[in-house]
Amino acid sequence: MNNEVLVVGSVAFDTIENANGSVQRVLGGAASYASICASYFARPFVVGVVGTDFTEADRTPFLKRQVNLDGLEVREGKTFHWGGSYDKDFNTAVTKFTDLNVFQNFNPVLNEAQKNAKAVFLANINPELQISVLDQVKNPKIVACDTMNYWISSKKQALLEVVKRIDVFFLNESEARQLTGEYNLIKAGKLLLEQGIKYVVIKLGSNGAMLVSREGLVQLPPFVLEHVHDTTGAGDTFGGGFTGYLASLDEWDNLQAIKRAMMIGNVMASFTIESFSVDRLANLTQKDIDSRLKEYVSMLTF
Repeated sequence: MNNEVLVVGSVAFDTIENANGSVQRVLGGAASYASICASYFARPFVVGVVGTDFTEADRTPFLKRQVNLDGLEVREGKTFHWGGSYDKDFNTAVTKFTDLNVFQNFNPVLNEAQKNAKAVFLANINPELQISVLDQVKNPKIVACDTMNYWISSKKQALLEVVKRIDVFFLNESEARQLTGEYNLIKAGKLLLEQGIKYVVIKLGSNGAMLVSREGLVQLPPFVLEHVHDTTGAGDTFGGGFTGYLASLDEWDNLQAIKRAMMIGNVMASFTIESFSVDRLANLTQKDIDSRLKEYVSMLTF
């Protein structure tokens, strides 16, 4: 069965400081979190670029989860490196540096297998590159896309072109307001539906996620943890789990499937935030996931 997910985005190093300590040059990047998460539900291809400083050890989490790295280009130079810190509440990351390095000239070129993937997850990259990927893929059943405030302010027209060609749009509450000019999130979501999107998923951080669709509205809380270690990559994990789960289904385009995908996204993100980098996420068992999903369902049941 074709359940491949094409994940296009950044594979990077992160240097992070928070109340629980600090780490230097650990594996990060939106495509890393999304593809490793998607691997529990589907077969991910990663398309990205790294430098010659990206070692075999850095590939280990992908290989352990059987993520296809044929599309991970190695270029002379250094890998994208982001550094940031968090306050105690983890709600806001303060960027200390962003060294794009080889990622600055990233130009995704797909092979035949990648072009024919059932699902596409366009991680947070330049919308012009997202258009380039959409021009190359053949006939994906699901196209999901993430973005960020920088692209909304610098490449809004290109992003609106992307929006017309996707099924699921992930963005956070400030991005939804910035892109639509509408403060009320439900109204903002409905304005985006008018662009042709089927499902708008507004990430609410520590408050979970909201779905705005033609079939109805849904808001789900996060899976509540006593200890949060680091929230880096939680949104990318959510998107990867959401898209990977939908790729595993024969019929995905209905409200029940989307609600389940949101649940899975929230539960998978809860594993990511239990460690720095992908340490926890890449080492799960099916029992871990099933058990936490069951716990989450009971948390939502009255």
